[in-house]
Amino acid sequence: MIPETRPPHHASLAAPRYYGRVMPVPRRTKAGMARILMTWELGAGYGHLAPLLSLARPLQADGHTLMFAVRDLAGAEAVLGASGIPYYPAPANFAPRQGSIHSYPQILLYTAFQDLDDLNSRVRAWRALYTLLKPDILVCDHSPTALLAARGLPLHCVATGNGFVLPPDVTPLPELRPWQAADPEQLVRDEARALDMANTVLRALGVPPLVRLGGLFGDASLALFTLKELDNYAGQRAGVEYWGVPPGPAGAEPRWPAGDGKRVFVYGPPFEGLPQVLSDLDKSGHRTLVYIPKLAPEERRRLESERLHFADALLDMATVSRDCDCAVMTSGHGSTTAMLLAGKPVLLLPQHLEMLLIAESVQKQGAGLSAPALNPDAIRGKITRLLEEESFTREARAIAERYRGKAEPANAQANFRALITRLAAEAV
Repeated sequence: MIPETRPPHHASLAAPRYYGRVMPVPRRTKAGMARILMTWELGAGYGHLAPLLSLARPLQADGHTLMFAVRDLAGAEAVLGASGIPYYPAPANFAPRQGSIHSYPQILLYTAFQDLDDLNSRVRAWRALYTLLKPDILVCDHSPTALLAARGLPLHCVATGNGFVLPPDVTPLPELRPWQAADPEQLVRDEARALDMANTVLRALGVPPLVRLGGLFGDASLALFTLKELDNYAGQRAGVEYWGVPPGPAGAEPRWPAGDGKRVFVYGPPFEGLPQVLSDLDKSGHRTLVYIPKLAPEERRRLESERLHFADALLDMATVSRDCDCAVMTSGHGSTTAMLLAGKPVLLLPQHLEMLLIAESVQKQGAGLSAPALNPDAIRGKITRLLEEESFTREARAIAERYRGKAEPANAQANFRALITRLAAEAV
């Protein structure tokens, strides 16, 4: 069993910990190889699957057996279909509550921990999946119920993702909206409720209870794929390493408009004022490259010009971040990180809490600006500031220099591979 009193753990700082084994694993054909189950339980889009696949490919090439349990089967086919890696439906909650979220325990109560009976049934479903698939190593991205189900089993567990989905092992867990804070006592009650639900399920399984809710993640090996500057929990973590982001999916070569002028990259889902923003960029004298796949075709035809081009497919982010002067993005932790590691300032247009926190962090670092109101006039003015005020580029370059050779995509992939290799060697 896992001692409940150990401090927060990072994979590179201590020996890996066992969660237990469901049942004996069949004899392997090659020493040091493991059966690895990667899970994705909460969240939307390809922002979880694509990084996991980039981490899985080198392990697959090494001879490990890879499997996925995923929230979105259609998304899994789009991302994993050509990989040869099998995937299975994750026992996830698909009816989240709506409301203003102020803490990680509230995220759980609005999603995976809404109802005790439902939580218990999904934990048992996860355990049945472990029995069926017989993993040695569990890699969990935004998968709190998968981690809960693994407690008491001799599995090596790795909690992976960006800072937002990996709360620290502290109590109470912090307020996520300090500028609009909720009643602190209510947050304490919500954390106690989520902890009680988790422990009720664990007791029914004959597993020792959690001392703190954050122990759900603190007792696993931590693979933190972000930058300290983007981690909303950075002040509550001690002794952790930041691995940057894994390599993104391969993309097309960017084709910028010809001529003079600064290069502005625009990326993410559309919003009401986007056509005005793009029209303003077209008139600004800048050269703009846009990848907004959900923009209506008739809107795209109306806006495209000699100085504003639309990409037809996902672009190679390494090349885009190298070539642009700044980026304007409505989403994307990975793309934001790529821009900062290339020393490029960003204007972020957050439309949900996670991106709002990232945008506030970037603005605090002086490496970019935030425009959460999505006002086209304000956005135009902030793009002008990014391109004309040298301080933004200077601070972005300072971040890039701090992480040079440490948190680039290849480093992130290599660090994770080394972690799994070590865990696989220790699996019985």
